[in-house]
Amino acid sequence: MTLSRPRLKNKTGLIFFLLFISGPIFCQQQNCRVLSSETKSGIAFVNVGIVGKNVGTVTDLDGNFSIELDNIYNNDSIRFSMIGFESKSFLVSYFKENSIKTIYLNPKSYILTEVKVFFHRTKEITLGTQVISDALKSGFENNNLGSELGIKVDTKGQVKLEDINLNVATCTYDSVTYRLNIYKIEDKSEYKNILTEPIYISFSKDKIKKVITFDLTKYSILIEGEVLITLELYKDLGEGRLLFYTQFFTGYTYHKKTSEGNWTKAPGLIGMYLHGKLIKGSSYKSKKI
Repeated sequence: MTLSRPRLKNKTGLIFFLLFISGPIFCQQQNCRVLSSETKSGIAFVNVGIVGKNVGTVTDLDGNFSIELDNIYNNDSIRFSMIGFESKSFLVSYFKENSIKTIYLNPKSYILTEVKVFFHRTKEITLGTQVISDALKSGFENNNLGSELGIKVDTKGQVKLEDINLNVATCTYDSVTYRLNIYKIEDKSEYKNILTEPIYISFSKDKIKKVITFDLTKYSILIEGEVLITLELYKDLGEGRLLFYTQFFTGYTYHKKTSEGNWTKAPGLIGMYLHGKLIKGSSYKSKKI
């Protein structure tokens, strides 16, 4: 994530760099395709990455992808994941030695929570922070497919989401599209995506205002406890830049470089917030779909 202070003569900010150690590296490029085991058709925008490493990509509209796998990752795992499908993993050395060109993912069944509300006392709440000051701006450091940027919230109860709002400061793209991800944080280190279908957020440069709002009511999303709300770069946006208004000293922005990379955080909270209803007096039962 890159931070900038446009109003200061001596600009300061935080830019995250990777340090590379020179030496002999043996790469093998893999050109593969991810298909549905049920329909045998390509699956678009599947996350592909080496677990715990900043190496990864996302499939195109037809399920194709290309990735370079260095020998230093031979003992690591490469994982294929997509909302709505069971994830699949291979040992990198096995994946290369067997020249795997086609990966089949199985459709996934979800256990959904059915909510019965016995009285209608709900409370409107806001999660996250609205930021409109232009003293500080931040955004994705680059256009790596699978990289994510977002905020952590604590619901203090169960919340049904109504919308997500973005405070966009600068956009030089003609149009922008992100994938929304919502992770339940378990044991402070495990992040589980709770969505049962992909949600894509798109807008054009001429539609940008101080606040961009996207309706989430049709998805019936319930969140509870500590949750990470992120935007993912799942397709190449081309040359350009998008920055969010950012507030310093009030929190952190979470980010990772690839879908299977590790989460890190930077001081400064991007302008992203959600509205929802805090549900009270509910009982639950589960059903399989």
